[in-house]
Amino acid sequence: MNLNRNELVVMWSLLFIPLGAVVGATSLLFVVGTSLSGAKKHTSLGNVSWLTGITVGLAGAVTAQLSSRLVLSISGTYDWLLNLFYLAILSYFAVTLLKKTSKPQKPKKSSLLAALVIGMMAGLLSALLGIGGGFIIVPLLVSWLGFSTHHGVGTSLAAVLFISLGGLVGYLPSLSLDYVTPLALVIGAFIGAPFGATLTNRYHDKEISNRLAWLYMAVITSIALDLGAAVYAPLAYVSLAVLLAFLVGIGLDFRRRIVNQNHFS
Repeated sequence: MNLNRNELVVMWSLLFIPLGAVVGATSLLFVVGTSLSGAKKHTSLGNVSWLTGITVGLAGAVTAQLSSRLVLSISGTYDWLLNLFYLAILSYFAVTLLKKTSKPQKPKKSSLLAALVIGMMAGLLSALLGIGGGFIIVPLLVSWLGFSTHHGVGTSLAAVLFISLGGLVGYLPSLSLDYVTPLALVIGAFIGAPFGATLTNRYHDKEISNRLAWLYMAVITSIALDLGAAVYAPLAYVSLAVLLAFLVGIGLDFRRRIVNQNHFS
């Protein structure tokens, strides 16, 4: 997506599409608020393994420093390449989560080395793509370490707090940001994240994996349409419609879980 698109599409790109250094840094500021608030709530629900989270987070914070410097050097020239890379990553993790819903996972022993590798990958990709790392950490905790999805989501939030802070340290000295938008996003995150964490208790483990997989597929479709919009501009509105359709669908699903008191994991 080009940054000279209409204001509404740019607003949505800030939330879903990792383009350029300024958008990446703004996205990471939002992620700091989300992860801090969400990790606090998930800790109270018993969904956070802090040892794994800190290990993943510190490893990720180091590689996020390297990645943010790479983005600063290529921003504005190879944004389309970042989007293609993002599509490939999301496709892999969508398949991983769908496999989780179709087959029972064998418990795996926690591994310090695996946690370090997960953190390094998440830090590298989070600053590169401006996504905070949660999209990467949850599927890997589930597939590599055998975490339940509930536990993976909570632990990833703890890790993402360190990773997103590491990415910001790399960005901020070289950028001048308008902090009004990030501040509004952070305030929204502190309101929404605890609610989302509480809502996870109304879903079974496989149901959360399924919803995450559908989220990834909606974002994949949206980004592909945005890339096509460079050739045929109306595809940008189709992309927005896909995201809106997903939000309406998941919102109705949330409402059903809130109303129906029998939906608990």
